[in-house]
Amino acid sequence: MPRILEVTPHLTNEELVDRFRSCRDAGERLRWQAVMLKAEGRSTKDISDICKRRTDWVRRTVRNYNEDGPEALLDGRKNNGREPALDEEMREDLAEALLHDPVDGGLWTSAKVASWIEERTGKGVHQRTGWVYLVRAGFSRQTPRPRHPDADKEAQEAFKKGGSPAVFETSFENTPRRKSRSGRRTKGASD
Repeated sequence: MPRILEVTPHLTNEELVDRFRSCRDAGERLRWQAVMLKAEGRSTKDISDICKRRTDWVRRTVRNYNEDGPEALLDGRKNNGREPALDEEMREDLAEALLHDPVDGGLWTSAKVASWIEERTGKGVHQRTGWVYLVRAGFSRQTPRPRHPDADKEAQEAFKKGGSPAVFETSFENTPRRKSRSGRRTKGASD
């Protein structure tokens, strides 16, 4: 006969509910929900149906919680042990550098930020890291408006300065009445 999986009481049921409700990370919240439902006495099959996961996922999640406590349910990817490419002082230097034009001219790109980081730290970083630091500094992707190669610059400038001249003249003369089939005049615009 298989063993019944039970939850080790690291936290009370109320604390489990509080952790579940306060969690903002979707994956972490789902793990809290699985442990919370198991602590309430639900079956593994019921929990897998509620969480839309396989029963072995539910068992593994509860076992991890039983062995390592509440820390087992946290997202371990956030602090995976890797040092950031730039410390606080270097990030401030980068933010200052981003306010000015790059050395080679043009606009700042993720490749230019990555090469800036490599020059300052001696560590080779990917362009994606350059993009991450651009976004963290508050920059976003900017693309200039498309311009047609055959556009008339003089006409565009004239339009900007005073608009285009009136092309159509309107007349507000009375519109004649039209005749019906019986020969009588119908109501028209001049009535």
